[in-house]
Amino acid sequence: MNLLRRSVTAALAAATAMTTAFPASAQAEPYPCDTWCQAALRQQQANALPRTRFYDTTAPLPWAPAGTLIRQEAARDHAVAGRTLPATRLLYHSRTADGRDRAASGVVLLPEGRAPKGGWPVVVDAHGASGTARGCAPSLMRDLYHGDQMARFLDRGYAVVAPDYAGLGTDGGHALGDKTAAANDVIHGLRAARHAVPGLSRSWVVWGHSQGGAAALSVAETQADRPEPGYLGAVVTSPGANLTQIVRHAAQQPGLGGFVPLIAAGARAADPGLRLSRLLTPQAMDRLEAVESQCLGVVAAVYNDLTGSALVRPGYLTDPRFARFLERNSTGQSPVAGPLLLLQGEADTLVTKAMTDEVAGSLCRAGARVDYRTYPGLAHDTYPGQVTGIDDGAMPDILEWIGDRFAGGRAASTCP
Repeated sequence: MNLLRRSVTAALAAATAMTTAFPASAQAEPYPCDTWCQAALRQQQANALPRTRFYDTTAPLPWAPAGTLIRQEAARDHAVAGRTLPATRLLYHSRTADGRDRAASGVVLLPEGRAPKGGWPVVVDAHGASGTARGCAPSLMRDLYHGDQMARFLDRGYAVVAPDYAGLGTDGGHALGDKTAAANDVIHGLRAARHAVPGLSRSWVVWGHSQGGAAALSVAETQADRPEPGYLGAVVTSPGANLTQIVRHAAQQPGLGGFVPLIAAGARAADPGLRLSRLLTPQAMDRLEAVESQCLGVVAAVYNDLTGSALVRPGYLTDPRFARFLERNSTGQSPVAGPLLLLQGEADTLVTKAMTDEVAGSLCRAGARVDYRTYPGLAHDTYPGQVTGIDDGAMPDILEWIGDRFAGGRAASTCP
């Protein structure tokens, strides 16, 4: 989950500043779209890359082992702050939570120059929530959604593997919040990257923010049972770990309402028997086209004025299918492999410090080696001129911790 902040005004400003990659329509929208929403649509369109046939697959998808590369292509249309980020775009086989074969996409970025002996160490990016629409894949965004942070990793000599979650860019719905599917997309994206791009080291860490923080925790959980060679640990920032807490909190906070239909839509993608009309009010249901066709910034603006009983039906959290999805896909309570760097901004109003305090405690009780750090004044994301987000504000610590993992150092732990 990325986005939103202290007030309705700040939330709308954030939606304008941090939009994603889906072309805006020139026609009147079938949902309320005020001045802020229109600005978000324009910014989203400006950041969007055309979706090409590269992302298409035959139906049904011919089966292949997870991580098998379907195709690759060179890309030079990604850039941040005027800096081009040459990439290799990937299409590969992944798996749903119930083991079905799915196509997923992503990119690989390499540092400049020749690979060092042993190859470039790899940082795998589990990205924050961008939306559930097909056009919301970070690989379909000029700035790669987290491109500014990726550039920092590249400058340190790390290759970056950045998967899109299945259903973003590719066919089929995106099961936003499905921890097993997200972990599969991350791990299988790494496997596909090794097939596609020479010079990648065996050693890797995963870095995930918000929705991606939960995905990174899920990756660490899977490493305890099904280790992927070379795994050295996880950096987890502001994780959306307890989905029930996140949904309850977002439903009651002005400006955060868009996260509720997004997570509900993700649950329906994972469980088609889920009926959104049992969760959302008629007014919220009338705006679902935005969830189905637009990305996070626009969805946030469209649902900005709906809170509490105007957004959700009484007892929505007790709907059996929805409650099961939220419980099954919460992270941070199971044993994990490898060390964790867990970071939280104290000014974060979406994933609050209290939420991540609980995650840190649960991980410690499960026997994890956790280095938990909190930062006064840092928010969920960076909005220039307003607030600095956890990933930007804590980047020196992130780089130092990752460098220690690749150097073979022993990670510290703040667990009692």
